[in-house]
Amino acid sequence: MKYKIEILPSKQINREKWDHQVTESTNGLIYAQSNYLDFVSDQWDGLIINDYETIMPVPWRTKAGIKYAYTPAFTQQLGFIGSPLNEHTERIVKRIYSTYRYGSILLNAGNSITAKIVQAYPKPNLLLNLERPFNEIKLMFRKDHIQNAQKAANNGLIYTEIIPIEKAVLFYELINGTKTPHIAASNYQQLEKYCNSILKFNQNCFTRAVLNDYGDLLSSALFLKDEKRIYNIMNATSEMGRAEKANHLLFHHVIQEFAEKKLILDFEGSSIPGIKHFYEGFGCSVEVYFLWHYNKLPFPLSLIP
Repeated sequence: MKYKIEILPSKQINREKWDHQVTESTNGLIYAQSNYLDFVSDQWDGLIINDYETIMPVPWRTKAGIKYAYTPAFTQQLGFIGSPLNEHTERIVKRIYSTYRYGSILLNAGNSITAKIVQAYPKPNLLLNLERPFNEIKLMFRKDHIQNAQKAANNGLIYTEIIPIEKAVLFYELINGTKTPHIAASNYQQLEKYCNSILKFNQNCFTRAVLNDYGDLLSSALFLKDEKRIYNIMNATSEMGRAEKANHLLFHHVIQEFAEKKLILDFEGSSIPGIKHFYEGFGCSVEVYFLWHYNKLPFPLSLIP
């Protein structure tokens, strides 16, 4: 059978086949759903092998007439989804290099063989299996996490499931905006529009928060959800919230809420030591995904890092 490789503009792909492959594949995550990509990407193509047996979204931009692959904000893993590439990997990689001469592509955890071939850089993600009773999951929490959540509750902090998406996004931007200069104001707006659009049809975007007894917002999180995972897209805590252990209480309740569901809580990393240490305290396991950065431009542009 002929091995067919196509790269199609997003408007030309068969969305039903595309999204079916994302949903059915173990490494198909919400970031690769066509609707999500439409909102968060400037533009994107679909790399399609045979009849959607394997797919890979490639968000792209142009600069000085050069088309390059990039990673949109709030998109942790894309990469190849579906059947393994096997002996065709090098041919597919060459096709990518010829179409996008420069780029950064985040490969998913199922792409370890491809990652080795292209010398992609490993990055840690943290996952918590929720398919157990909460009391069993809680046994894996660090002792100080349990104590801090209890301290927050004893101090009168209030956990709430009622916080507007707009407020959670704004709070995150206020707390973390200076730490994430690569995220533009338009990126926050795009994510907000996506969340509001899917709320019209389902409940796959939701927020949770912790307040003090004055009603001050101390900690908030915005989550996305599909058939496999709950994705911790935005989590922010104020200085007062850190002192009061608000985020400990927030995740304690979220885990309790979704315990015994056939889902994984995806903390979305992080490589940042303090954040990593906090999330690890909930008994997470490590998943490795990969950053594939390359430059196939002619000299002297080949010197661009």
